[in-house]
Amino acid sequence: MNQTRPNILLITTDQQHHNTIHALGNEAIQTPNLDRLAKEGVAFRRAYTANPVCSPSRSSILTGEYPSRHGCWNIGVALDKNRPTLSQTLSNKGYSTALFGKAHFQPVLKRGSFEAPPHIHDREFWKSWKGPYYGFEQVKMVHGHSDEDSSHGMHYGAWLADQGIDPAKYFGPGGGYREGSWDLPEDLHYTRWSADQTIEFMRSHVNHTDHYENEPFFAWCSFQDPHNAFLAPEPWASMYDPEKLPSFLEREGEMLDKTRLHQCLIDNRLHELDVEMTTDPGHATRGIQCLGITTNKIGFERARRWLATYYGMISLIDFHIGRVLKTLDNLGLADNTIVIFTSDHGDYAGNHGIWLKGPLHYEDVIRIPFLVRWPDKIPSNMQTDCLMSLVDLVPTLLEACGLPDSSTTQGVSQLQTWFNPKTSSRDWCLVENRAEPTFYVKTMVTDRYKLNYFLDRNEGELYDLYNDPNEFINLYNKTEYTDIRISLLMKLIDVYGQLENQYPSRQSFA
Repeated sequence: MNQTRPNILLITTDQQHHNTIHALGNEAIQTPNLDRLAKEGVAFRRAYTANPVCSPSRSSILTGEYPSRHGCWNIGVALDKNRPTLSQTLSNKGYSTALFGKAHFQPVLKRGSFEAPPHIHDREFWKSWKGPYYGFEQVKMVHGHSDEDSSHGMHYGAWLADQGIDPAKYFGPGGGYREGSWDLPEDLHYTRWSADQTIEFMRSHVNHTDHYENEPFFAWCSFQDPHNAFLAPEPWASMYDPEKLPSFLEREGEMLDKTRLHQCLIDNRLHELDVEMTTDPGHATRGIQCLGITTNKIGFERARRWLATYYGMISLIDFHIGRVLKTLDNLGLADNTIVIFTSDHGDYAGNHGIWLKGPLHYEDVIRIPFLVRWPDKIPSNMQTDCLMSLVDLVPTLLEACGLPDSSTTQGVSQLQTWFNPKTSSRDWCLVENRAEPTFYVKTMVTDRYKLNYFLDRNEGELYDLYNDPNEFINLYNKTEYTDIRISLLMKLIDVYGQLENQYPSRQSFA
């Protein structure tokens, strides 16, 4: 084989907490295949999303831009199809590009949207349509979570129909609210289906000799779990004993110095906030978009069961990641393939009394797992605390492929850190979250401190991640930390000055 440019396999999950990989310190969870990736590559212990919500984060992965530039600032907002994307750039340079699983680049509840009902249930359309989509030449998609009605749409739904499956038996309008064990057979589950599509693509790629020798691939295997609702087929649903899982991170009295948002959420007083809300009336909190529910509401025992199923969903994904990695090995592709595993954002997972996601930027929701393997190019079995952002994927992968960076990307190449994980490529990470039109949070993370600034709210959070990694003590209003707070606010201003680049060339003095 004379191929020199690397293949790229991007594997993502949806809403996976950063501390859910056995090899990185969670002894309660079973993730043998993610452990393998960590052993054979580099694990970034401090990787951050650009936005802890699905569509904005996925758009940042694809464009290398923050939501304030690419424009997809929340779910229910479409990514402009004219934005430059990594997939389109690679396709233009001779890569075969493919996406399997969840996209969520467009609204999923707006009637008439490409990714929304009733279109996603048009079986005949999805049987014949295979792309292109946002620069991906080949796509096979599925959207939705657990047994909600949208979960049996798109290509996956068409495939279920071909198997003679009646979706009403396993999915429906009332779905998405059950939890625990799902009677959907594991061999029909969308996690297996997404892995199968990725495996089929790689086999087909190798079987076409010209492609194998001259055309590398960029494939995105995009799993839509372990996102709520917390529901899994057996044996995964019963894999974990709720009593044997890690305790929730919370401390008596920690609400005393927390933001009004967190206090109102815990006390079920969100209606007291002066926020223009656009939440769907059926949303569990009937409050701010994407803000998670609380343990107080669901009860401690139910919360422990949620965590057990959440772990089971991750182990199910891990099993199928193993199948994908084994296929790479069997096809002789592993040595020349960059494999990346990450998630679009995290989940509070019961810590600080809350669940799911939202504009409370604890590490649980903005920090993500990130593993990268590139045999004989980057070190193996190494962990690093160097900062990394998902906006860095585009410039890093373009440099790894020997291609120039796009002038629109706002990330930095992490390639030198991949080569030498002790060398940092950035000294800050930025997280944006316009949770509602009138509720905007910006987060600045440095090596030691984290600032969460609530725009036009006259409040914020400051955490010392060295001495208080669990973020129990808010230092924002403490006099002795005034200088640090101001320096981080100034850093935030300076960062936005940097992000305005690139400027067009000046043509004359005037």
